[in-house]
Formats: sequence, structure tokens, C-alpha cells
Amino acid sequence: MANLITVFGVTGSQGGSVARALLADGTFKVRGVTRNPDSEKAQALKNAGAEVVKADLNDAASVEAAVSGAYGVYLVTNYWEFVDEQKEIVQGKTAVDACKKAGVKHVVFSGLELVKDILGKPCPHFDGKGRVEKYLDKQNVPNTSVRYAFYSENFVSPGFKPQDGTNEFTFPMYGPMDIVSVAECGPVVASVFNKPEEFIGKKIGLSGSKKTIAEYIAIINKVTGKTFTHNPMSFEDFAKLPFPGAADLSAMFEFYSNYNPDRDIELTRRLNPNMLSFEEWAEMNKDKFL
Repeated sequence: MANLITVFGVTGSQGGSVARALLADGTFKVRGVTRNPDSEKAQALKNAGAEVVKADLNDAASVEAAVSGAYGVYLVTNYWEFVDEQKEIVQGKTAVDACKKAGVKHVVFSGLELVKDILGKPCPHFDGKGRVEKYLDKQNVPNTSVRYAFYSENFVSPGFKPQDGTNEFTFPMYGPMDIVSVAECGPVVASVFNKPEEFIGKKIGLSGSKKTIAEYIAIINKVTGKTFTHNPMSFEDFAKLPFPGAADLSAMFEFYSNYNPDRDIELTRRLNPNMLSFEEWAEMNKDKFL
């Protein structure tokens, strides 16, 4: 189908946002991919007009079936499901090979930089995506890589939200940091699919705001009436925190701090003119901080 887009991870944050935006736009038909098509989220998308199919990035045959006949594919891989860079790379390559075999005309990949080559230390949840980006290019599959900034939603996630009765956000960041709401990026991706002549062959950074952690926290305090503070822990001390991925995230923050990766607020807002400001986002989500 010339107007069909297959969306991987359709019940997740990124894939769900992309699928909903494509359905609202109406230019393309949507085939959502999930391992559990009977889930509540999958059924909601089906009711909204999407085709929902079962496939698994660990099963090449199911991936080939999922992309068969598609004009475009939105591909997102999930490092944090297995905390395994090599597994993420294999999954990404499986999908790329299937897209090449099917003759997909436009793959939009949720990519990131290969931080190890830039910073000199591993950042597995970036590096796997960076290697898949390179593989996409090497295989000559027409593609756009969309590189998301740090999620606004991380401020209310268990990994970063103040815990155990404290009011401290612990981020080893010392300068401005780009952030973006993953829920707001679906319309951006829909716009990319609608402008292949502009975006195929490009790697674009998505951002809705760029402020210091102290400035973000000041906005959170304003909308919640709370008094949160910033604990600017060193990279080294953050890497030693007792949770899986601490060293990985420490390298990410060091990369953000020292290399100021390209995230483009102006472009992101051009592609989604209705993107919320951070204050608007925080106001809509203030109950999650409490």
C-alpha cells in the first residue's frame, strides 16, 4: 500500500504518539506493531482506525510480515527492556534488513549519537541506536533519524523523580539541557513522513525547550507550589549509584554537558506548532510531581 506506515512499539510512549498523530493527520493508513495485540492500548488504537498486528523484533519472519507492503516504517527499539546494547543492535538490524527486503521508501528511526566514539566512554542506551543509524545508512535504506532530547516525562518517572520523602532532583548537569515531551513528538514524526524530500537522509534533533535544571525546577515549583531543589551530583558519584544503568546515564549527562548535542527547538516547533512549553506541560502534569 503506497499510503501505509508500519509503526513499531505502537503501545509504547513513542510509537503510540506517532500512531495517534498519523491517524489524526489522515494522510497515511497505520499498521501498529506490538507483541500483545489484545492489550487495552492496542485495542484502543484499533478502535481509532489502526490495523494492529503481532510481531517481535526478535523474530525476523514476523518483522518481515509487519513491514510488507508498507511505504514507511517508524522504528523504535527499547534498550531498557533488556539493558543489553548488543541485543538492541541485533533487533535494529533485523528491522532494517526487513525494510530493505520489502522496499520500504522511508524509515524514520528513533536514533541517537554513538556517544562512545565522541566521549570516549560507553553510553550503551545511546550507542546501540548510533550503530543502528550507521547500519541504516550502510544498507542504503532511505531514512530519517529523529534524535529525541531528554524526556520531560523523566521528571515524573521513578528513576528521576524525588524519592523517599526528599525534594531533590539528582541530575549531574551544570548547563542548559534540551528536553522534549515524548507525547508531543508524534506530530513531528507525522510531518517528517509528509516531507520525505526534505528529511530523507537527515538526522534531526528534537527539543521543545533548553534551560538549566535549576530553571526547570523553578517552573515545577511555580506550578506545584512545592519547593524542589537540584542536587548537582558529580558524574563520577552518579555513576556509582546503586541502580542498573547508573554509569550509562552518567555518560549521557556528561555528553549533554560537554558536547551540547544538536537538538533543534525551532525545527521541532515548526513540525509541531502546537507543542507545549515546559510550563504548560508541567501544569498539565503537576499532580504527578506530588
